[in-house]
Amino acid sequence: MMVTLGVDNVCYNHTMQAGGLDVMGFLDKAVACGAKAVQMDPLWPSQGLDLSESSLARLCAMLDDRGLQLVVKGNSGGLGSLAHPPEAAQEDVDLFSSKIEAAVKLGSPVVRVVTRAYPYPTGHTTPPAGVPRDHVVGWVIANLKALAPLAEAVGVRIAVENHGDLRIAELERILAEVDSPALGVQYDLLEQVPIFEDPRLAADRLLPYAFTVHWSDAYPVLSNRGFHVTVCKPGEGILDLDGIAEIIASLEQDVYVFSAFQADSMEIEDSLVRAYLQDLQSRFSRAVRPQGSQ
Repeated sequence: MMVTLGVDNVCYNHTMQAGGLDVMGFLDKAVACGAKAVQMDPLWPSQGLDLSESSLARLCAMLDDRGLQLVVKGNSGGLGSLAHPPEAAQEDVDLFSSKIEAAVKLGSPVVRVVTRAYPYPTGHTTPPAGVPRDHVVGWVIANLKALAPLAEAVGVRIAVENHGDLRIAELERILAEVDSPALGVQYDLLEQVPIFEDPRLAADRLLPYAFTVHWSDAYPVLSNRGFHVTVCKPGEGILDLDGIAEIIASLEQDVYVFSAFQADSMEIEDSLVRAYLQDLQSRFSRAVRPQGSQ
């Protein structure tokens, strides 16, 4: 198996929102940190990117010039949900279909998908009142079944992320019932924490299906209203990075592993990205895709 290391644009979220970095600057940062891939959305209006032929060609040229591979974000910024009844989800299914088609033009082998089937209110979603949870997961399954034939036909894989919206068993059900070779997982080390499931248990059960991984470490900060999670340098948090790295190294399939986190401040973003990529290089040195290979 081969591990390709990369950076998700979310790592520079504060800097980019403050106008301190544009998409070319992000790609340059990724190269400077030693990444061979990036994960980002080609539909990025604030960066002047859309799904037109000219925009995709421009992005493709930027990636090629820097020797970077791309994993496409199928949705971001609150757009796109698979947690609607199929008869009401056509617009969202069309959005994901357009991302799969864009992935082909960009040479991207994987489209990452967040279902947004959150069991709690978020800034962009509210759970449907009075609808049993099994029905919501069934909607996700039906909508992914609508997308899987296109992905299979064009040779693009769909990686459903555990994004604090799906329990381990629910994601396993989705994989089993959609039953497509094009469907797998993006495993995020931290994202089971908001729904109080063990990240290591999630790694044991979800990584065998993973096409992509979001790598980070963190610790909880407690308050009288609960807790929030603070990202830290690798090895300083609560996650079993050694054990999870062993599982990744034992996988048969190739996998992309991205530094992916939301830092507490703009000032520490770049240093954290560098620390995580150095950590990943040390863990996967024998399996990392060599510099210059595609």
